[in-house]
Amino acid sequence: MSQSYGTKAEMVPEVTAAASFVSRLLRTTGFLSEQQLQFFCDCLQQTLSEHYNHHWFPDRPQKGSGYRCIRINHEMDPIISKVAGRIGLSSQQLFRLLPRELTLWVDPYEVSYRIGEDGSICVLYEAEAPAANSGSNNGSTLYNSTLNCKNHALMGRTSPPKNYLMTVSS
Repeated sequence: MSQSYGTKAEMVPEVTAAASFVSRLLRTTGFLSEQQLQFFCDCLQQTLSEHYNHHWFPDRPQKGSGYRCIRINHEMDPIISKVAGRIGLSSQQLFRLLPRELTLWVDPYEVSYRIGEDGSICVLYEAEAPAANSGSNNGSTLYNSTLNCKNHALMGRTSPPKNYLMTVSS
């Protein structure tokens, strides 16, 4: 059985959603200029595309998911750290600007995230996987993550959420 890697063009919507999300998190701090944010977003898109190049399997979206996961948890994700270095940000500055715990899953047809270990998993981007012999519309959706997670954040929680406010606009 041969491996079927996706092309960089196939991962553009997912990589764009992930890079835009991290950039929006940085934007909320007011610490970076719009020019720095745009450069960061562009560099992150390029770096993620290169990093995922041989780990993108549209025919088996869960394969390679751990490799494609962006994680901040007591250590800064090396990809985020590398890109931030290009705009002059250190890992220590990133820790002050980004959530202390963030997991971002970038998979074919879906990008989702979780802030905190006990946070809800929220979908940023979702698209239908193409069916073999189907004329499905392959539509994609870029979610307003605040609305998508609103009800889920209250389910199963015994304590109020941590003080981290994020708004998302398109």
